[in-house]
Amino acid sequence: MSAVRFLVADSSPALQTFARNLITGYGFEPAWVAVASTPEAALASAREQAPHFLLTDCFSKEQTTGLLLAAEVKKGTPDLRWALMSARLDEELDTLARNAGAMFQLAKPFAAADIKAAMGKALEQWGQDNHEVGRRMPGYRRPRAVPVVPVVPDVPAYKAGDYVEYQGVRDTVRHVIFRRGELVVQLSNVSGMVPATKLRKL
Repeated sequence: MSAVRFLVADSSPALQTFARNLITGYGFEPAWVAVASTPEAALASAREQAPHFLLTDCFSKEQTTGLLLAAEVKKGTPDLRWALMSARLDEELDTLARNAGAMFQLAKPFAAADIKAAMGKALEQWGQDNHEVGRRMPGYRRPRAVPVVPVVPDVPAYKAGDYVEYQGVRDTVRHVIFRRGELVVQLSNVSGMVPATKLRKL
């Protein structure tokens, strides 16, 4: 089982606990969910164990805002998924977050049902590309592997008794075998097997 690491960055211990319980409620291991109270602590945690998903406060009064935090964490995890929570969510911030790739933005204070719905939708969307996430979502079906069909070379059909030419000499086919994806022929006057592609049918 591959670890799917989450990082919750928010100054509220209550929200940290709620978010951790929400995430582990989907079946993710508690050890996979790290929490941080400041952007600096979040960056230190991200450097130690690169998260796959960042749920962060806006930290609008901090030098490192939630948007900058996401951008910094993304340097170490280019395919980072993230979401923003903010008590100062306005149209401009909403647009900036969306353009920066946020999976959702929530205005604080929000109801438990709001973050549950947003997080569930984000995980379902993410799960389409990540089996470890997707298999925890209701109704998920793992994509079936497409079978690899061996390519059979386009060579003439041979059978015992056929006359062929091999290296300029006429000979007769004794046996025909399809071996390791290749059609080979045993001739009357040649020891060993000869690739059918080296014969010319007479």
